[in-house]
Amino acid sequence: MARTVGGSTVRWLPQDGRLFGVCLLQSVADAESSLSEQVTNEKLKPAYPYFDWLRFALASAVALGHEGIITWEHAGNFAVQVFFALSGWLIGGILLRCEPNNLSRFYFNRATRIWIPYVFAVAAIYLLGAARDGLTPNFFKFLFFDLTFTHNFFIEKIPEVTSTMPLEGTGTHLWSISVEEQFYLAAPLLIVFLRFGRTLWFWGLIAVVAYLTASWYASISLGVLAVVAQARFGDWHRRALSRVAFAVMSIGAIALAFVEPATYPWIAPPAAIGIVLLLSIPGERSPVGEFFGGMSYPFYLYHWVGMFAANFIAKKVALPSVGWTAYSIAVVVGAVAYVVVDRNIMRYRGDWYTPRRGWILAITAYTLFVAGLIGGWTIPIQA
Repeated sequence: MARTVGGSTVRWLPQDGRLFGVCLLQSVADAESSLSEQVTNEKLKPAYPYFDWLRFALASAVALGHEGIITWEHAGNFAVQVFFALSGWLIGGILLRCEPNNLSRFYFNRATRIWIPYVFAVAAIYLLGAARDGLTPNFFKFLFFDLTFTHNFFIEKIPEVTSTMPLEGTGTHLWSISVEEQFYLAAPLLIVFLRFGRTLWFWGLIAVVAYLTASWYASISLGVLAVVAQARFGDWHRRALSRVAFAVMSIGAIALAFVEPATYPWIAPPAAIGIVLLLSIPGERSPVGEFFGGMSYPFYLYHWVGMFAANFIAKKVALPSVGWTAYSIAVVVGAVAYVVVDRNIMRYRGDWYTPRRGWILAITAYTLFVAGLIGGWTIPIQA
C-alpha cells in the first residue's frame, strides 16, 4: 500500500506485526529524537531504547578519556568506532527503504540535524581561539576544512599540526563529524542509485576493503553490511546464538587490545558492530533515556567546555577532582545545548521542510565537500 505524505510517496510494509515506512528519515550518530520517523515527524515503533544509553555512554567515554579519567589510550577512538557502526546500521537501514524521490527529505534531515549544532560548536571553538591566541598561520585553513567536512583528510593526517589548532587542538574530535558527513553523502549514491547497492556481496566487498586498509569507514561499512544482512535474512542478529557470539566477539576483542595494544586497529571495527548488534533490541523508549540519548551529540561537541571551566575553577578554589568536575560541567553544557538547540531542531524541522530546500541542502553539502578536497590539494596545511 502507498500514500503521499508531505510531498513524498511512502510505502508501508508489514514486519513483526507493525507498519514501517519505506523511507524512515531520522538521524543517528548523533542523537536523534527517534529511530523511526515518518516524513511528518510522527514517531513509529519499534525504537531501540538501549541505543539511547549507548550514545550517552559513548559520548561519556570520549569526554572521560580526554579528561584523563579513563586511562585506556584507545577509549575515545573506540567510542567513536561504535558510533560509526551505529550510524552504518541505522542510516543504512533507512536508505535501504528509500527511493530516489525520498532523498530530498533525507538530505534535509541530515543537514539540519548535524549542521546547525555543529556550526555553533565550530564557531565557539574558533571565536574563543581567536580571542585568546589571535589568528595563527593556519587558522583559516583549519576553519575551511572543518566547515567543508574534510578535517579527517587534511588535519587528522598531520598530527604535528593539531597543537597549533585554535585552543591548542580543542577541535580535534571534529574529525569524526567529517567522517559521518562523508558517509551521509556517499551512502545514498551507493545504496539508492546503484542497481547492486542493496546486495550483500557489494557491502561485503566494501567492508573487507575498508577493514584491510584500516579505513575510517570500516566500522560504518560493517554496520551497513549487518543491516543489509537483516534485510536479506530477517532478524538473524536477535537469535540467542548470535547474541552470545556478539558478546564473546566484542569482549574478547577488547581484552585482546588491552593485552596486545598493536591489535587495536584490527579489533575495533568487529568489536564495535558486535556491541551495536547486541543492543539492537526493539522496545519502548523512556523519556529519560530519550533525553540522555538526544543530548549525546551536543555533549560530544561541547565536552571540551567542561575541561576549560574546571581548569579555570581549579585556579580559584581547590577541587576534589578536576576531571570529574570537568565531566559534570560538560554534561550540563550538553544538556543545555540539547534543550536550546537540538530539541527545537527536531521539533520544528518538519515545518521547515520542502523538497526544494532538501535538494538545495544536498547540493550545498556535495559542493562543500568537493571544495574542501580541492582546497586540500591546493592550499595544504604547513606543519
